[in-house]
Amino acid sequence: MGNEQNGNNKLKPEGMRRRDLLKGIAITASAVVAGSITGMNPIGIAHAAEKCPGMTPKATLQYQPHPKGKDQCSVCAHFIAPHCCTVVAGSIAPAGWCMAFIPKPA
Repeated sequence: MGNEQNGNNKLKPEGMRRRDLLKGIAITASAVVAGSITGMNPIGIAHAAEKCPGMTPKATLQYQPHPKGKDQCSVCAHFIAPHCCTVVAGSIAPAGWCMAFIPKPA
């Protein structure tokens, strides 16, 4: 009988309990709501501090400060005006282009 109970415990990851999962979800949701109410969001904070959220080096994505045909950062889904990107590290030109380019949905 003791072995059967141990068998059930093996189905759950070590230390993971439903209560802990629900608590984590509640904390995350509270932080999102609080940020929305106060008008503070991670991208806005990073932008205000002149730090863009992108982490991938420009060279890795073959970033160029000029457009590739009609494709350019200012019409990309990753672009954050006036000079940031959610993918490319550092400041970018609105008229630039990189391999991560995805056109904004119409």
